[in-house]
Amino acid sequence: MFLDKKILEFIKNCKNRKLDITITTVVETFGSTYVKIGNMMLVNSQNEFTGVLGSPFLQNKILELSKISLEKKEINFFESIAKDESTGHGTSKYKVEPFFYDEDYKNLEKNLKKTFSLLIFGSGAHVTSLILMANLLGWETTVIDVEIHNEFVKEADRLIELKKLEDILSMDLNSFDASVILSHSPKTDDIYLKALINSNMNYIGMMGNKKNMQRIKQEFGLQNDKRFFAPIGLDIGGNTHQAIALSICAQIEARKNKKI
Repeated sequence: MFLDKKILEFIKNCKNRKLDITITTVVETFGSTYVKIGNMMLVNSQNEFTGVLGSPFLQNKILELSKISLEKKEINFFESIAKDESTGHGTSKYKVEPFFYDEDYKNLEKNLKKTFSLLIFGSGAHVTSLILMANLLGWETTVIDVEIHNEFVKEADRLIELKKLEDILSMDLNSFDASVILSHSPKTDDIYLKALINSNMNYIGMMGNKKNMQRIKQEFGLQNDKRFFAPIGLDIGGNTHQAIALSICAQIEARKNKKI
């Protein structure tokens, strides 16, 4: 499971304000549950939080136990059990652990995982919605282009402007989890794809018409490469840039969760 980047932003904000923090983690589940093992909710000493783990009742329970954990400097465990068996909801177990600013949040890093990282090739207006959708999902977004159009990609976490297109072939792309090629230039697309094929990335998506994508698959020997998705995105029937962004992120999320 990957870490939502909003959690890191929350921790950074708390550190700047010298606030203590609790992390509530799902440690066990039985039956059908909204949450999964590893899901997190963070609460600070001002009762501010990030993350949602269930119903308003459960949310308030976590806020209450977080306050107690900070006051008593102790770890708390609790179970969430459905009162009405007919709802079909299962049981989930949680750990509430405090971390203190004065102790430099000792052992906090042990609870944190890698943030899912998306690499986007292209910086035109059509990329804006994809960045916003990825940000909503808590992914780290990096945009690469030969000429960055800052007005369209200002919400990205990182921008990499290439001095020349071929520079991408010497870059190490193994730290990224997924990539999308949205440059809308066949020559440029081919060079980006050549760089990506040699990486260990789990998802490589390319935008284009079906005929050209068949050519690409044959030319690069990608007919049986399960990492390669072209044309990119799930078929949800939409054709606006927002719907296309949704279809792309949905496909990446499905691949991330081993559903495709």
